[in-house]
Amino acid sequence: MDDRSVDRRWSLALIVVLALLTGLASLWLLVTPGEEVKDETWERIQQDGVMRIGIDASYPPFENIDQEGNLIGFDIDLARELGRRLGVDAEFVVISFDGLYDALRVERVDLLLSALPFDLRLTEDVAYSHPYFNAGQVLVVGEDEESIFGVDDLEGRRVGVEWGSMGDVEARQLLRRTDFELYPYPTPEEALTMLVEGQVDAAIIDVVSTYQFMRERGAAKIVGPSVTDDPYVIATRLTSPVLFQWVNEAILELSANGFLDQLRMEWF
Repeated sequence: MDDRSVDRRWSLALIVVLALLTGLASLWLLVTPGEEVKDETWERIQQDGVMRIGIDASYPPFENIDQEGNLIGFDIDLARELGRRLGVDAEFVVISFDGLYDALRVERVDLLLSALPFDLRLTEDVAYSHPYFNAGQVLVVGEDEESIFGVDDLEGRRVGVEWGSMGDVEARQLLRRTDFELYPYPTPEEALTMLVEGQVDAAIIDVVSTYQFMRERGAAKIVGPSVTDDPYVIATRLTSPVLFQWVNEAILELSANGFLDQLRMEWF
């Protein structure tokens, strides 16, 4: 399990608030009353017409390299749309996931857009945008199931999980107040296969694995709200308040106009 798995227990609402506070803090620290906001990164992007984006191109369907050597994926399309809206080129800098934050710190890139989970420990070092994707755990049932609408309907049911996952952890927490049978499996794919074969009545699985399974196999659907929240965010330097504000506004607009939903449908 890589660093994309950190801090999955934080609620989405709290994370949004923390992200906003991080951005507000950066503005407060950098700007005095009556003084114009300074952002050298933003000025350079405007001058050069290039926005440098750090990615780890090894996490499909968010970012990957196809057989022709082209970068493809959800995040790639999102980054290109951000560049288009700003009127600049999106230039991708491929970096290992462990090196992304260092690349941002030394100004090798202007922002990070790489299935990046919110990390509360780093909010003193970077500014996180509004979430653009929730990769948390979801409740999955068979496509013909009509009596399970959320975790409160699991009483007396058989529930599959990936052993050791956050879905497993959440299911064991649910067992404290709801009586059901828990069936751990080695992989999310196996848990979902057992679901569609009728060996379990429901499964608590991460949404990325669920979308991929549903695209390939169908015969399943997500019900109820997310069981856990694991938001993916964009990171900028604290010294880039104008860029940070613009990214946040763009994410809100792309969510409102359905662009993010279109990306989800295309890549999942």
